[in-house]
Amino acid sequence: MLNNFTLQDIFGAALACALFALIFVAPGYVLGWLLDLFDFTRRTSAVRFVIAIVLSVAVSPIILFLVYHFTSAKTTILFLLLIGIVFSIILLKSKYASLPEEATSFYRTALLVAVGWIIFAILFIVDIQWGDRLYYNVISYDFTTRVAIVNAITRSGVPPINPSYYPGHPVRLTFLYYFWYIPCSLAAQIGSPFVSGYTAMIASVAWCGLALMATIALYLRLRNPAGGSSSTWKSSLLGIGLLLVSGLDVIPALLLIISSRVRYGYTFLNGDIEHWNEQITAWIGSVAWVPHHVAALIACLAALMLIHSVRGRRTSQQIKAGVIAGLAFASAVGLSVYVTLVFVLFWGIWMIVLFFQKERLLSLIMGLAGIIALIAASPFLAGLVGGNNSGLSGEIPMAFSVRMFLPVYIFISTYPPVLLNLIYLLALPINYLMELGFFLIAGILWIQQRRERDLIQNPFHLSEIILLGITVFIGSFIRSTSIGNNDLGWRAWLVGQFILLVWGVDVINWFFPHALEKTKQNSNPPKRISRQLRIFLILGLLTTITDVLLLRTWPMLVDAGIAGFPSGLSPDNQLGKRTFAAKQAYDFINVHTPQNVLIQDNPDDPSNRPIGLYANRPIAISGQTAYGVPMQDFNNRALSISRIYDGSSSWAEIDPICAANSIDIIVMTDIDPIWKNLSSLEQERKPLYQNDYYAVFMCGN
Repeated sequence: MLNNFTLQDIFGAALACALFALIFVAPGYVLGWLLDLFDFTRRTSAVRFVIAIVLSVAVSPIILFLVYHFTSAKTTILFLLLIGIVFSIILLKSKYASLPEEATSFYRTALLVAVGWIIFAILFIVDIQWGDRLYYNVISYDFTTRVAIVNAITRSGVPPINPSYYPGHPVRLTFLYYFWYIPCSLAAQIGSPFVSGYTAMIASVAWCGLALMATIALYLRLRNPAGGSSSTWKSSLLGIGLLLVSGLDVIPALLLIISSRVRYGYTFLNGDIEHWNEQITAWIGSVAWVPHHVAALIACLAALMLIHSVRGRRTSQQIKAGVIAGLAFASAVGLSVYVTLVFVLFWGIWMIVLFFQKERLLSLIMGLAGIIALIAASPFLAGLVGGNNSGLSGEIPMAFSVRMFLPVYIFISTYPPVLLNLIYLLALPINYLMELGFFLIAGILWIQQRRERDLIQNPFHLSEIILLGITVFIGSFIRSTSIGNNDLGWRAWLVGQFILLVWGVDVINWFFPHALEKTKQNSNPPKRISRQLRIFLILGLLTTITDVLLLRTWPMLVDAGIAGFPSGLSPDNQLGKRTFAAKQAYDFINVHTPQNVLIQDNPDDPSNRPIGLYANRPIAISGQTAYGVPMQDFNNRALSISRIYDGSSSWAEIDPICAANSIDIIVMTDIDPIWKNLSSLEQERKPLYQNDYYAVFMCGN
């Protein structure tokens, strides 16, 4: 086995990437071939794989959920292997349309982009080991919860047992959209011991990015069929390239980082460029932080494309498309309720529009898709409604509120709500200009160029306008209240970002028609507009680059003393050594203890991300995945357990607390107050494992 943790992560993530082909290629390929979706059988081999990836991400989550929920992990894996065999047979026996010669170079470029993205995604997220120091990516803040749930599914099935809450008995985790973690768990089970929940999550980010690229390519191909294969590939590559462009965050974020470091001795952003404002996340950031939300977007767009693809076709073709669209929506429900909410509103409005456009059969098919989605997702929805969700107050988890603009909040925070909302409303244009940058300008230019005949000639345009309108309304005037972050406002904008990206391709083709030509030609666009577009494109690219660099290097900058303190990650410049020690300690627990032992760290230490990343064991109480946990119960248990770490000096004090909370193993760190009593505790009981920063003991009964 590889001794270096970085090499272990790279190998495990690469193997998981290969295994994910069973989940994110094979099912969609088989489905496309059997039902001839998107004219699958008449496509070239390259386009077939693009379709296969989109369809797989759209339907695999709900199919795997249903199979796993009603059977077992072994049956689900056998099902995937059967799909893989059918996929292989189809590949061997199929005949393919040849790729036009003029599109060959674009195809090769697309292949290089895909391979390059996989390599980048893995290296971007894996832990970097430097001697006896180990540095995770800043996105580990969210990975801590996601990996814990992946491991919980591996241990306990679907729905998983809550990995961070044990009130004396197992509690199923139903108050969460967890469909993305099911494929990760299956990849970890198939690839064990080389693939862990952590490396499977890393690989899932790579595949989410691939699926997003495939969705852009397929959408543009269906939306703009004229122009030939070469033009289609060119537009697809341009759309994929725009994933590197974000808003103007680099300007205020760097100003805030520098000014706060100079004035206070530490920075406010903790390595994430998005936190200067109510964010609209850059594409690479969304794929890395929240791949499940992006996957929900892909599933919903697949449903949209399926309906568009069968307009004017035979009834049988429309019914097939409607059924698969319904499965795609069922997947989306379990991937992201926020993204799905936007599409549900859009779906209802679009159905009415089609009905009055005399496409009444198609509107009925869309209704059929909704019914199928409800039926397929009903086991998940039943758990969501009837599970242990007592952490909710019974109120609707969203409220009316104008999108916040944080730069002015510090000056107006004491104002009454009505005046606050009015000020935020007036600030919306500058708010969106900073968050969207090039894409806001592109959207305005696109709308200015549209004519009524364009909406008739290209039916995609009307649906795009409706989708963007709904996104703007929800993202501007409704916020989620279930947690402190406005997840609804952040994730709903994924839909609008996709539409603006597509329009951005149109705008670039209008103003820079030879941008991707091998020979330089002058297109003579209006100089003022083309100059502005270039400036916004450059700033958007700089925003993405800066965000990637900060996310990757921030823990290293903490140890280098550049970030200052408090950093939110570490109390000193030993984060790398402390993380390395944590990895060793939790690896020991994973190898030398049964899967059902209950472990516990200090619930008052919010910086202990390694327990979620590396420990494949349930925790008695933790705020990391306390979804649906009664708040009073959570506070009482956390308060009780924290007494252990406040400075207990004997096992006579510790064991009763462990027994009362069913804790089998406690993990102490050098920053816990109890660490000063470690020598006396060791005289009474030998630790299971100990290094300079971590100690692991049995406790309780």
